[in-house]
Amino acid sequence: MNETHYYHAIAIATQSGYATMRKYRSVSGGSWEAAYHRLKNNSALLPEYAAPLPDPEAAYEHMASFGIRLILDSEKEFPEALRNIPYPPFGIYVRGGPSASLPSSRVTIAVVGTRRASAEGKKIARSFARELADAGCTIASGLAFGIDSAAHEGALDAGGVTVAILAGGLDSVYPHSHRALAERILASGGMLISEYPPGEPPLAYRFIERNRIMSGLSRGVLIVEAPESSGALATARYALEQDREVFVVPGAITSTHFKGSHTLIRQGAELVTSPDEILEAYGIEKNKCASGKRVVASPEEILVLKALTDISVPADVDKLIALTRLEPRIVNQTLSFLLIRGTIKESDGGYTI
Repeated sequence: MNETHYYHAIAIATQSGYATMRKYRSVSGGSWEAAYHRLKNNSALLPEYAAPLPDPEAAYEHMASFGIRLILDSEKEFPEALRNIPYPPFGIYVRGGPSASLPSSRVTIAVVGTRRASAEGKKIARSFARELADAGCTIASGLAFGIDSAAHEGALDAGGVTVAILAGGLDSVYPHSHRALAERILASGGMLISEYPPGEPPLAYRFIERNRIMSGLSRGVLIVEAPESSGALATARYALEQDREVFVVPGAITSTHFKGSHTLIRQGAELVTSPDEILEAYGIEKNKCASGKRVVASPEEILVLKALTDISVPADVDKLIALTRLEPRIVNQTLSFLLIRGTIKESDGGYTI
């Protein structure tokens, strides 16, 4: 066993309470293994709400069965952008992608706004995300209704990369109606990221907590249609604390849906009316930044990629036929397309993403 096993066990018992986790690591010399054994030997040190400490190895194997991996801040894979933000996560849970580190050649832009977005607001978010992704930017958002889902859809329209930061465990997508969108994100080379272990529900305060990770992963944050009480304003505040740029799309002065947006503009956020203005801010030329546009995955490719993601070990053709229930001819054809595009690789044990 290693540090990730012990961290995961403590995170499950304490529901990833940030202050509690920080205290345990501090009094244990920075070692999660030492913290685990200290708590195991004296359960009175656990908070009243805590669950019993699980067996580290069994808990870790259960997590891996969902195709989830855990990356601690001490590991090389941990996103560099998150290391120096205020209150950085001690570890992140990840599904999809080759690693937790976003491609270094890409600029990541978070696109956020109200869940109760107007048709025009969703259209703007989708259009901005599509053009930014087409220029090679990675789009980060929260998979919520409204602006978030429109941003993910826009990135997928362009065949680009998008990352969803969730407020609960990655074994369950919230909202449940966005499970298909989450699978499309994974199939297109994107990732789902969370600070919380599998089984943790998306409690209200966690949406605010996760926003610091969304802005922390990004070079800039684009606000589209944010009312006065929108959670997107919290993302903007985190972005300013983290020395990230904040861009805002203005709206009608009579619309309450833009009251928060206009407040940010008055406070100094950059008003933008075109994706080109954001690209100019980072010196990105259209279609010059991407290492190659991605092709939107077909339904068959999504099924094959989901199967490979879920089992997270090499799988042969027979295994994939059983998992996807597709005809052998279709599976073989789909694997050929994915190999040609470099989405999957073949080894002696079978196929992996």
